[in-house]
Amino acid sequence: MIAPKKVARSLTVHAPCKLRRGSKLYHSLSLENALKKFHLLPLFALLAASAINVYAKPVSEKDVKFAMLPNGTRVLRIRNPLAPAVTAKTDFMAGGSKMPQGLYGTTHAKNASGADVRVLEFHADVHVQPSGAHTDQQTQVIKALTRTGAQSLNPFQEEYSKSMSKIKVESAYVVKADGQRVKIPASDIVERPAPAPPGSDSSPIYDNNMMLSVTLPGFNKGDTLHLQTLKTQTKPFFPHEFFDEWGPSENQSARNQRVVVYAPVSMKLHAAQRGGWTITHHVNGDTEVFTATLAEHHAEFPGTSTVAASDYSPVFEVTSYPTWASVGKAYWARAQAKAAVTPLVKQVADKVAGKLHGWDAVKALYKWESEHIHYIGLELGVGGYVPISANTTLKTGYGDCKQHSTLLEALLAARGIKADPVLINWDSSFKLAPLPGLSFNHAIDYLPKYHVFLDTTGEFETPGQLAIGERDKKVVIAGPHPRLALTPGAQPQNNKLMYDATLHLATNGTLTGNVKMTTRGWWAWFYRMIFSEVPPAAYGRLMNMLLTPSGGGSGSFRPSNPTQLDQPMQVMAHWSTPAYALPGKTLSVPLPAGPYLVPSMSGTANPVAALTAVVGPESRRHSVSTYFGQVDWHSTLTLPAGYAPTYLPPDTSLHNAAGSFTSTVKDTNGKVEAAYHLELNRVVYTPAQYPALRALMLAYLRAQRAPLVFHHI
Repeated sequence: MIAPKKVARSLTVHAPCKLRRGSKLYHSLSLENALKKFHLLPLFALLAASAINVYAKPVSEKDVKFAMLPNGTRVLRIRNPLAPAVTAKTDFMAGGSKMPQGLYGTTHAKNASGADVRVLEFHADVHVQPSGAHTDQQTQVIKALTRTGAQSLNPFQEEYSKSMSKIKVESAYVVKADGQRVKIPASDIVERPAPAPPGSDSSPIYDNNMMLSVTLPGFNKGDTLHLQTLKTQTKPFFPHEFFDEWGPSENQSARNQRVVVYAPVSMKLHAAQRGGWTITHHVNGDTEVFTATLAEHHAEFPGTSTVAASDYSPVFEVTSYPTWASVGKAYWARAQAKAAVTPLVKQVADKVAGKLHGWDAVKALYKWESEHIHYIGLELGVGGYVPISANTTLKTGYGDCKQHSTLLEALLAARGIKADPVLINWDSSFKLAPLPGLSFNHAIDYLPKYHVFLDTTGEFETPGQLAIGERDKKVVIAGPHPRLALTPGAQPQNNKLMYDATLHLATNGTLTGNVKMTTRGWWAWFYRMIFSEVPPAAYGRLMNMLLTPSGGGSGSFRPSNPTQLDQPMQVMAHWSTPAYALPGKTLSVPLPAGPYLVPSMSGTANPVAALTAVVGPESRRHSVSTYFGQVDWHSTLTLPAGYAPTYLPPDTSLHNAAGSFTSTVKDTNGKVEAAYHLELNRVVYTPAQYPALRALMLAYLRAQRAPLVFHHI
């Protein structure tokens, strides 16, 4: 994966959900937090339990461990020798927030922010050398407003690359709530190898990072940490270039922020801000000075489905890159030689593609690399930005996103097909930073001839159809002609679920159903991921969980081959729900949502929950994202003999700027036919566009919940 440039934050390490990985921030609980981000943790828990039950391997007491991480995060770890039933990957850049997005409702109050900590003071003095190396002296005063805040701060931790930087504590003490000053002894300030979290599919991440850890004696609610550190970046990631950004986390209360950057005039630095910073600039001889101040920032907790905080949080940036194209040029200068077509690359490309040419050869090489090159993060020193050669990746059989994109470029080049590397953010952010810089966390490829983007780390993606987290993104295409581009957006015609169910309601109220689900695009990616990992013996448990919102029941699935990436993913299912309705003189029955999952950053086993996650309040302060695309939902319900309709929902037809929704329900001699069609034409909706989106989702939600009422004749 691409390692985003280290982002100096006004409070760098308090967040209990992320750890600094050299020049990158990760979720400290990796898979668990990724699943939480996708709202798939309940599904994962179910499937993990299914795997344990299927293989009947008991969990002993020694396999269950409870611990508290140094940053205050409580962890329950259960050892399981089996591969996880579901994996989800996430690479989130530190672009303005160090807490997970989409939690709780929206709060923005001046006197009661709801924050766990408050930064009373943050001062940074940065001195940049012509080489790009620099020093960063930071003075921080941080108060714990809650017990959770105190736990998250203790110990204070800062991670750094041992081969490229060093850090030392110049002053550290705690002021207790009663005013007592407690000096932090040198024995409580240690440096040790930083723990490496697992990668996207529980693969390891390799780096040479160190962790500065400052233990705060008796630190409690109401106490204040006073800390001064000096970090020296001895080697820049790219020679003679500089990029950095500062800003408080969105759900952090912060005051008195001040950053001063000193740099040679010859570097031609630029500065910009968003969110209330004040910037001044002056030149003193051969040195130019940028000073930025932020008086106050109130904590904010946005609603569900809100885009990443990096799209709107306060940020101050300084960069030497004049354009985004220059960022692509800098990456290409170090990556181009790594995609050389060696004899080994040529041999593999010819063997895999055989007699295939053009797009058929692309699909074959894409599929081979997705299946045969295991994802492992390699971030030793500049390895966060500079890929390992394609030849080496073929020999080792593993690599991160940079290695994946570089290898695909080489394999395609061996067959006369051009591909350029692409720098992108794989997360829920959709805006670039105010100024050009190394603010990306992922690498994919672009094929100019076919005008498509490819990501071979997305093992289950349809070639040419990007999955969630990669759509509607501004990206930098590197290569000999670097430039900005935009990845495809919603494309509902290519990202859809076609759901066709036949239902039968017995006289005792038992509902039986058979359904054929045909998925394309990101729907297919999601379904391939699920059914490639869930063992068939666990299908029953998965079905039971998916039916729970509509009454429970039992059944199973029959999926198509999830490795056929260029074909729609189809899943057949059958199920039975006892006591679904109570037939009598009157009969009231809702049409069940059925056993389908909703993919994307708001993926859930409950379609109604997915709708309500987006609907939320009447208005939004920030943009929201959703990956519904298109849903064609058809059900035919056969009733017990002798029933006629008393009430059926009226037809709905709503077309607006967000998309369209139509629904029809009709009865023909005891056979009810219902059809719903939802089409969303965007991935991201601004606050101004949100009311139209909300209207569509509410119409769909009402249709899903509307009862059908019949009387016996």
